[in-house]
Amino acid sequence: MHPKEIIASFQKCGADIKLDETGVTVVNASKVSELTINYAKEYKERIINQLKGDYSAKKHAILSTNDQLIDCFLNKPVNNPDLIVSFLINNPDCCELIIKRMNLLKENGWQYDECTANYENEETDQLAEQLFNRAMAGRQKKGA
Repeated sequence: MHPKEIIASFQKCGADIKLDETGVTVVNASKVSELTINYAKEYKERIINQLKGDYSAKKHAILSTNDQLIDCFLNKPVNNPDLIVSFLINNPDCCELIIKRMNLLKENGWQYDECTANYENEETDQLAEQLFNRAMAGRQKKGA
């Protein structure tokens, strides 16, 4: 989910997510469920970047594509699973990049049942962009 959608869902309930000296804080937290707050915590770094104006549409496309690739690897539900599997079968070197990215995320403390958002860094972001560019190049070849 795009961080602006998470922020909007808080606002719709009468709460808000604001930047503070520790990262973010929730104003009127009692107006949203604990489940919603926990969900937002998994995306904390992306929310911070959104609030700072450092989260572009391209950045979201890159990271959400990579979220789908990792979810596919972990056998979690994904959008267009046949398209992702076909991409991976036809680009085995990308499988190696995904595994490398997952290992880096793991070194940063990521657990397989979490969103990767709070464990990304410059190195994982570079791999994510490389994978995104490969995936988009494949789609352009097919005319998708």
